[in-house]
Amino acid sequence: MKISEVTDEQIFSFMRVDDPTDEDTEFLSIIKPAAKSFIIGYTALTVEELDEHEDLTIAYLVLIEDMFDNRALTVNSANLNRTTENILSMYAKNHIG
Repeated sequence: MKISEVTDEQIFSFMRVDDPTDEDTEFLSIIKPAAKSFIIGYTALTVEELDEHEDLTIAYLVLIEDMFDNRALTVNSANLNRTTENILSMYAKNHIG
């Protein structure tokens, strides 16, 4: 599945949110583009190129879940999820080495 094909219902299912509130849906509308922008910034891929790599969808979902779960002002860890980091690094055009 491509990132552009992921629905809000699929995202909530991935996050195990059975009955999302209006607040959840509103927050999701903010973090979806933020997660996509993060992937673009990390990899230097274009929006069109994102859909060429279906495994990026997993990174997208994990980033959304992390943003959704960690809405607090403070964060316990500054580390990126290892699976997400590995997937994004495979397509990073802006990293040396």
